[in-house]
Amino acid sequence: MKKTKVLVTLLMLLLVISCGKKGNGKDRGFDLKNSGGANQQVNEVQKYNYYIGVYNKLLSFEKTVGSYFEEVGAEAQFKKPDGSVNANFYDVKSIITELEKAIPAKPKMAELDKASENLLAVFKELKPLTEDMDSYYSGKDYTSDNYKKAQEFHTKLLEIIKKYDAAVLPFRTEMDKKIVEQREKEAKKLQKEGRIIAYNRMVILSVGEEVLNEISRQKLTGANVVSGDAAKFKALQEKLINVVGEFNKYAKDEKQMEKEGYKDYNLTSFTNKADSFKASLANLVERIETKKPISEFSLRDQFFLENEKGSPENVIKSFNELVKEYNSMNK
Repeated sequence: MKKTKVLVTLLMLLLVISCGKKGNGKDRGFDLKNSGGANQQVNEVQKYNYYIGVYNKLLSFEKTVGSYFEEVGAEAQFKKPDGSVNANFYDVKSIITELEKAIPAKPKMAELDKASENLLAVFKELKPLTEDMDSYYSGKDYTSDNYKKAQEFHTKLLEIIKKYDAAVLPFRTEMDKKIVEQREKEAKKLQKEGRIIAYNRMVILSVGEEVLNEISRQKLTGANVVSGDAAKFKALQEKLINVVGEFNKYAKDEKQMEKEGYKDYNLTSFTNKADSFKASLANLVERIETKKPISEFSLRDQFFLENEKGSPENVIKSFNELVKEYNSMNK
């Protein structure tokens, strides 16, 4: 993970914690009257959501580590920066907390729990180091020792990151299996209960994941976007237009909204994010078809690249914003 080559940093979806029919507000919270198998289902989804929280925080952690390596290099020899370094690995503590909450939760998820225990051990080893690093840089201790301690920190961090890379792979492998399993269960449940709006929200995100998978399959970045296969994305664009249209149809149906416990304001923000994602995909198709390269200026800066219309990075950013909105509605 020294310098990540993975373009697609996909946030994962939280599932709605609900059991059975609850009148208005079917997508909100627990049904405390349910028991037995229903409680088992609630517990399983709750534990799954704990792990999704960890999964998503890992992306933020990796971005922070990547930024650190950009400043001081990812090689064994610490590269002295011009000034201070941002060594605030703020996600470490929260990831530990989330893992400690998820692992013992019922029901047991044997392989995923085991992979998570190994990942937790790495973060517990990492925590005191990152705290010392943050204190060292924020307190400007490097001005008194000419970055001598910085090299020691850097060496230890590289060692732990190797352990992290080894531990995170089986965690993500098990999570990918669990994500498919839980998503299928949730989709069947929503269809059975006639919660068409909630079901179509999930379908939109599923099509979005197909788009990001295609970006990954074609290994597209801002640097090589003009070499993309536009036909593949146009087919997905048509699919996305159709599923968003289906969602919008029922999102305007007052009876259906009442049945599922939605108000206009619950859906407006999600609709806006879905439209933005659609537009980002349309821009990508247009850029590929017109063979319009991205400027060198944008390619040099991740912020500008992610905000460049028609860049794969912009599509990913737009999709992750949609996922965040989806997750916020499911909390």
